[in-house]
Amino acid sequence: MKIVRIFDGRLYSVNETGEHELRRVLRLWKDFSYVYHFLSENRNDLPAEATIEQLAESIIDNAFDIEDSIMKLARAKGAKLEEFFKPLNNHEYQVRKLAGQKGRKNYLRIYAIKIDDNCFLITGGAIKLTQFMEEREHTNIELKKIKKYRDYLVEEQVFDAPSFNDFLNEQ
Repeated sequence: MKIVRIFDGRLYSVNETGEHELRRVLRLWKDFSYVYHFLSENRNDLPAEATIEQLAESIIDNAFDIEDSIMKLARAKGAKLEEFFKPLNNHEYQVRKLAGQKGRKNYLRIYAIKIDDNCFLITGGAIKLTQFMEEREHTNIELKKIKKYRDYLVEEQVFDAPSFNDFLNEQ
């Protein structure tokens, strides 16, 4: 597993395809053709009141908003990425080691693993149109990626920021 430093000490991203996950999902979400095609294929999951064109434009705007939010939080002194990333499970109130997290804006989700306070590893992202990730293949894949990367980090004895940094230095 290759990990890219986006903002050293705070924000990292998985890179298994030659393009790190944050860059990959933002690129796709800003591409009208990609978003339109995705929404057309998933038309049964769309809200009845929205047209595909309106929803595509909204998703593209939201992708820019997400990028701006993440970059502002990562760059600002004293800002916490926890302002953007929340527990993956909406009913989870306890902090767990290497917990799955999500950042969201309307239908868009950025998925990550919380390494430590203000330290996250982005694992992917999805346009989520249904309530549960298990309901659709593309979101279920993202759920499996979170588990896969979390299991890998546990196997490598990563459990906080110092052990994560040790792991990165050995890569």
